[in-house]
Amino acid sequence: MKTIYRILVLFGLLAAGTACSEDSLSPEYEYNGPIPAIADGPSEAQKICYELYQKYDHHVYYTLSGDEALRTNLGETQVNGFWYLPESIFPLEAADEATSEVFLRLLRSFYGALPVETVKTSVIKRQVLVKANLWNDELLNYYGFWIPEVYSIACTMEAQQGIVYWGEMDDMIGPQPDVWKYSICLSFFSTRTTPYFVLDVPVPTEFSQVSKGMYLGELPESEQFDAMMAVMDWETGEVDMDYLMKKGFIHPYPFMMATTEMYQQEDLATYATWIACHPLSERQEVLDTYPLVKKKYELTLGFYKKYLKVDLEEFCKFWTNVTVE
Repeated sequence: MKTIYRILVLFGLLAAGTACSEDSLSPEYEYNGPIPAIADGPSEAQKICYELYQKYDHHVYYTLSGDEALRTNLGETQVNGFWYLPESIFPLEAADEATSEVFLRLLRSFYGALPVETVKTSVIKRQVLVKANLWNDELLNYYGFWIPEVYSIACTMEAQQGIVYWGEMDDMIGPQPDVWKYSICLSFFSTRTTPYFVLDVPVPTEFSQVSKGMYLGELPESEQFDAMMAVMDWETGEVDMDYLMKKGFIHPYPFMMATTEMYQQEDLATYATWIACHPLSERQEVLDTYPLVKKKYELTLGFYKKYLKVDLEEFCKFWTNVTVE
């Protein structure tokens, strides 16, 4: 029996060696550029898309509709990022050009203020602008209850596929500078610490330990309902920020959705976005009052400066003064 076993193992090794020989190796996917190709001009919006492609290899589109808007970087159609949306939004309509142009100028400004290599190595390679409403505040989530506006951002991310979809690019609605500035930050920062890609940097263990045991999912089951009632008035959507900040959170999303072991990138991203979108003068009282918030704040500053070469406080001075025209 042992002899037969050794023979079987030998055959297995020989087969593996043959299968993995250098001559037989071939890539399943070869990158040949964006799908569809990104041309230069003639419109200002299209020129910006071409500039972002040339400088960062980012594939940004505002003219795609239907199945074309749903394609991945591999050219395959997928709807994973829209699982919570009503079927009535399909087929997707392409974004309106005037609103898209304003958004694209803002996106270009955001990238331009960051180190080129930091932008180029983001997992987000494909961004598609559409007219559909992607805001959660007017929708029901998977569990069937209303999501307050505090959870809303202007996009939906399919981070594992490296895609962001931007909604409400509609000339009837027009520019939404505050929502756009917040959402651009959150989408970029959260995907720079995603656990899906080797080029991104995992959240430091020290950060994840600050609120250990205080995430909703880590509380004893007997306390979770009371915690949900305490964090927010579910009729008005008003958030009890004092309750959250005492636990080290500056946004309800990571408190509700993350744990010490899971989705820590969301917690870190809310801090980076908070720093980038609010002047220090608005944040100083919070930092002086809530020691756990200050600890996470300091760790966030250190993380982005060390790994992504971004001084968030300096970036804040730029980003809070950018105007949308």
